[in-house]
Amino acid sequence: MGIEDLLGGRDLGDVKKAVGFVLENSDDFKKVLELVRGLPDGAVGFIGQLPDLLKTIGTGLAEAGEQAAKAAGALVGDDGEGGARKALTGSAGTMNAAKDRLKDAAGMLAGLAGELDKIPGIGDAAAKKLNDGSGQIGGVATEVESLAGNLKDLSDILGTVGDALKGLGTKLTESGGSVKTLLG
Repeated sequence: MGIEDLLGGRDLGDVKKAVGFVLENSDDFKKVLELVRGLPDGAVGFIGQLPDLLKTIGTGLAEAGEQAAKAAGALVGDDGEGGARKALTGSAGTMNAAKDRLKDAAGMLAGLAGELDKIPGIGDAAAKKLNDGSGQIGGVATEVESLAGNLKDLSDILGTVGDALKGLGTKLTESGGSVKTLLG
């Protein structure tokens, strides 16, 4: 029986290399052993659990990234212009169109009031009522315009939040992947 048989069939050259490596780095091995001896009870067991913990963290980060990306999609769509942002922008456009029509109607009523005012006797009272109505419609148009501006502002805010969520999702997904890659 040769020495290779005693070493489980390993090549004697490989064994020499391993022993040489240990001897060359004995100071480092000594430091590691001292470090392990100095750890509190249970720490070595905890270190053994780190791979599972890191897998859980990596999976959680990746899943959080996916959820953030879904939230961003709901807010701004895939192109940054869809989702809730698109709905608000469309509503703002509708409100602006309604404002324009209301202002046109107010102008027509004011014009009609001017014509009625020319009729002696009954024109004054009717003209005053039409002018009052025209003013009220103009006021509603101003409020609708203000609401349209608020909807547009909200749409812009959602765009900013959506972009931030999209970036967060990307970073979380990358971090989760990095942690998983660390474990092989």
